[in-house]
Amino acid sequence: MPIDPRTLLQIVILSVGAHIVLSFLRTTRGTGMVRGVLIVLIVVFGLLLGLARSFALAELSFIVDALTGFVVVILAIVFQPELRRGIISLGDNPLLRTVIGAGGKDVVDEVAAACVTMAKRNQGALIAFERRVALDAWTQKAVRVDSRVNRHLLDNLFFPGSPLHDGAVIIREGRVAAAQAILPLSEKENLARSIGTRHRAALGLSEETDAVVVAVSEETGLITVCQDGQMERRVLKDELADDLRARLGREGASRRTPKGAAGPRTTLKPLLRGLGQKLFALVLGIGIFLLAHRSVQDTRTFTLRVAAEPQSLERSAPTGGTLSILLPSDDLHVAAPALGARVSLRVTAAQVELDALGAELGAFVRVDETWIGSERELRVDDLVVGGERASKNLEIEWTDGRPPRLIVERYAEAEVVPAVASFAIAAPENEGAALLPPRGLEIDAGSLEFDPPVARVRGPADQIAALGGPTARLPFAPVDLSRRSGPSFTMALSLSQEDGRDLELMEPLFLRGSLRSAQTLVAQVDLDVALVSFEAAGGPARIARFEPPTRAVRASILTRGLIPEGTDESTKVVLRQEILGFVREHARVFVDVDRYDDSPGRRIAVEIGDLDALWREQLGPAFALAKTDPSASLTLEIDEEDRTVALEEKRKDDGNDGR
Repeated sequence: MPIDPRTLLQIVILSVGAHIVLSFLRTTRGTGMVRGVLIVLIVVFGLLLGLARSFALAELSFIVDALTGFVVVILAIVFQPELRRGIISLGDNPLLRTVIGAGGKDVVDEVAAACVTMAKRNQGALIAFERRVALDAWTQKAVRVDSRVNRHLLDNLFFPGSPLHDGAVIIREGRVAAAQAILPLSEKENLARSIGTRHRAALGLSEETDAVVVAVSEETGLITVCQDGQMERRVLKDELADDLRARLGREGASRRTPKGAAGPRTTLKPLLRGLGQKLFALVLGIGIFLLAHRSVQDTRTFTLRVAAEPQSLERSAPTGGTLSILLPSDDLHVAAPALGARVSLRVTAAQVELDALGAELGAFVRVDETWIGSERELRVDDLVVGGERASKNLEIEWTDGRPPRLIVERYAEAEVVPAVASFAIAAPENEGAALLPPRGLEIDAGSLEFDPPVARVRGPADQIAALGGPTARLPFAPVDLSRRSGPSFTMALSLSQEDGRDLELMEPLFLRGSLRSAQTLVAQVDLDVALVSFEAAGGPARIARFEPPTRAVRASILTRGLIPEGTDESTKVVLRQEILGFVREHARVFVDVDRYDDSPGRRIAVEIGDLDALWREQLGPAFALAKTDPSASLTLEIDEEDRTVALEEKRKDDGNDGR
């Protein structure tokens, strides 16, 4: 159970309530046995309820819940006088009186004034203030007065010769409740012999109850105040009222330290008074809170990530935040739900049960052999949550209402010839795994080969079937060649697990190939198109039939290895200019008229003469290193819209057949 400010606040409120109830039970002195019975009932009912809720004893819980209401009503009827007295005592609480502005100032002042007057005349008096513990045992045998407290009344009651001057006056709830009360004498053996019967009676009552008793000596006229079995003699007459207010907790009391008492002890005395009851109230409040905590129902939503694991792990408790699907053998895979997907569960349970689950709920399900190869709804009864069946202590449901589909299938195997098209080489935007070459180099697609040439693949039957035959494009993971420095490479391959694919290679597979300089664009140039014929006989005549093309075609000059990577910019400009001049001088762009077939709208492809051997001879010494590199090249590439031209035949003149 988390200990947070809200929990502490609730425990404090319950403990204060328990303390008030226990204080009600102290309002009478003669009901010790009844108080004990009541406390036993509370403890017994609390234990029974706790056992019923902890061990899910439904019948016992029903009986305790049914009897609790009757017991409360019966106790309220039986203890009606005590409850009434406790409520009255609560109304006299110092804190409550301070808040609502109620005062007992007149009562204290009247008693103090009467005592001072009687002390001046050496007139004996004994006055007891009833507090939380009722003084019924002494008022019942005394003379009932039930009058408002008045100094003159008290003076007359204790006047020598008055029928009621013997015994004590008891003040209850701001009124004179009784007179001529016979108080118990103190049995302390170390009292001075000079202490008379009146003072022994005052001390004796303070020993047995929490009453505050004032005694006026008939011999000396001194005023004595007794409380909690302690006697303070020779109280000054002008300080008597403040002293009584301080002891009774009345407002307006001075904060002076009584004679003979240490300051810190007097300050702590109110806190330490009734310490056992306060501790018991705290324990009772915690117990009530725990019972309620076990009973209060709450609902939480948990999100779990789907994972597959072998049953051989013999897992006894789930992993938090994971829905583990435990497979009975290694040749199985989970087709649905997708591994790594998120599913949500809504859990309703007692607060203590939810706290035991923690911040993340974990669950797992053991797949039965009969489930393999078929679709099944994943019910909450199949789940194991927190080491217990979900239906036992927790009410669980899927947040979307419908259980997810569970499909478990066996793996299939196949031997396939991997296709080079599995990699996106020439066009990275094409589908396929990426081959990432070093900067300034590119992969020679014609050099790629697999070792071994046949790959053994294992995976779900539907994914194996989707490969489409003996030659297949496999979903390889990207291959990073960016740190390779040599002209050739050999890399181990693996299959990608993205997009729910679950294929794997059953034995190592390698990709071998070569790297070459990357092809770069030097410039674009406009070239005139010439008409040619490669037939020895009739070739010139065929050329003469057509008008020469009047529009030049645009070509891109592409080189590989002629301008090395890392060449400074000024040198690049010089090299490009030399290449551009060479192309303008030696490039031949032509159409073969022998391919013209007289079809309307016929267009003929534009062809380019081979420059490879020529540039190695004609370019200057700056390209000496490139001339020794077999992979170096200089080529022209005609723009897409200029790759064909339409030929126009010459018009025939009179007397000329055009031949």
